[in-house]
Amino acid sequence: MTVQMGGCNLSCSWCDSAFTWDTSRYDLSREVGYWRIEEIAETARSANTPLIVISGGEPLQQQNSPAWPQFLELLGGYEIGLETNGTFPPTETTLHRVSWVTVSPKLAHSGDPAWTRINREVLIAWGKCAEHFDVDFSFAVRDPSDVESALQIAKLHELPFDRIWIVPEATTAALSAGRLAAVAEATLQSGFNLSARLSALTNRQN
Repeated sequence: MTVQMGGCNLSCSWCDSAFTWDTSRYDLSREVGYWRIEEIAETARSANTPLIVISGGEPLQQQNSPAWPQFLELLGGYEIGLETNGTFPPTETTLHRVSWVTVSPKLAHSGDPAWTRINREVLIAWGKCAEHFDVDFSFAVRDPSDVESALQIAKLHELPFDRIWIVPEATTAALSAGRLAAVAEATLQSGFNLSARLSALTNRQN
């Protein structure tokens, strides 16, 4: 079960959840509803699954709301996954209430300028969090040069290589397979993990 929160501080050109933030293409009054946290939690629990993933948009934009810890408390007893773009630092409540986090820093092909998609201090902090919490990093790539970019980001921000996953940025199975083959050697040489798709649901089931 995935709970997608509205709003994002980035505007990736290939975003598969643009309906949560892109007012130029979507009517957010139709796409994004305002629900009470009790309603969201009840709907998530009704899916009859042990795993609830909080995604977006960018969910950590909302973690300073008084409703955030209340919402996480309402999901007590479930495995809670969190997907974030890594530009916001986690609060102590977030770190201790969620089961695991997938941090997905964006590369240049997202179309966002570097100063918006990479926050040096925050990304370093996430790397340190990975020493004590279940935190993985995911980079969506198109070619070997993107793997090199991910490598440089990982080195500069002291990210643990064994917690980094390289995945193809693709909208079709054929494109995904082609890009996966193209980046496989560079990924393994860099010491990263390789996956056809780092989905919060599929990767955690492997």
